[in-house]
Amino acid sequence: MHEKVIAAIPQDTSDHVLEVVLIDDPGQGPRVELRTLAWGNGLGWYRQHTVTLDSASLQGLQRTLGQIQGHIRYRTPQRQSATVIPFPCVPPRSAAPADRASA
Repeated sequence: MHEKVIAAIPQDTSDHVLEVVLIDDPGQGPRVELRTLAWGNGLGWYRQHTVTLDSASLQGLQRTLGQIQGHIRYRTPQRQSATVIPFPCVPPRSAAPADRASA
């Protein structure tokens, strides 16, 4: 059995990674494992979850991801409403009394 890590995709936090591994097993045939790894102080990286995909499951996953890719790519993120804090300002000064007298 031979394993090759294809990708290590960082997750939301720096102590989690999604690892994509290609496994070539003469007895069972090729397959892909999706592994969720976590970092433990004093322990290092360890597996939390593993999903094994045979070729049929992998093809189904690829089709599904292809279908949703367009929805994710073209979707504009919704902005959260911002709180506007008024900035204190000084009203513009009116013309000086001397200027008015000369007009």
